[in-house]
Amino acid sequence: MRLQLEKLRLVNFKRIRFMEVIFSMITNILGKNEAGKTSMMDAFLWLLFDKDSSGKSDFSIKTLDANNQPYHRLEHEVSAWFDLDGQKINLRKVLKEKWVTPRGQKDEIFDGHSKSYFWNEVPMKESEYQAEVGKLINENLFRLITDTTYFNSLKWEDRRNV
Repeated sequence: MRLQLEKLRLVNFKRIRFMEVIFSMITNILGKNEAGKTSMMDAFLWLLFDKDSSGKSDFSIKTLDANNQPYHRLEHEVSAWFDLDGQKINLRKVLKEKWVTPRGQKDEIFDGHSKSYFWNEVPMKESEYQAEVGKLINENLFRLITDTTYFNSLKWEDRRNV
């Protein structure tokens, strides 16, 4: 199986309002501090595994203003286009804020977040999406080949098994 990332698009992800990267066989990601290199990796990992580059699942992807406060009512989206043995695949994940108007009140209040998952623009449940991503690549294997510190972060028993 040959899986190649062709394009990655970030919309309202952390401090990145819009970024689109076209990948070739060799693509170098370079930039000054705060240029978005780690945010791009965080976005890719969030799309695939719902985690950031540190392996945390409880991180914020919201776009922040100059005072590090999140902009509200923005949709936060990451999309990736792959070539899987000649078959084109598009994955997309969207995070939205939920706002509700309680009965008897006129003002909306924030009521959490919702995530939407898409495989080739077809909406999917989270469990279905995760199962399909799992068929593409195992998360632990992905971390081993993309993160030079991951192996040493494993328990010694797990390192020995690897």
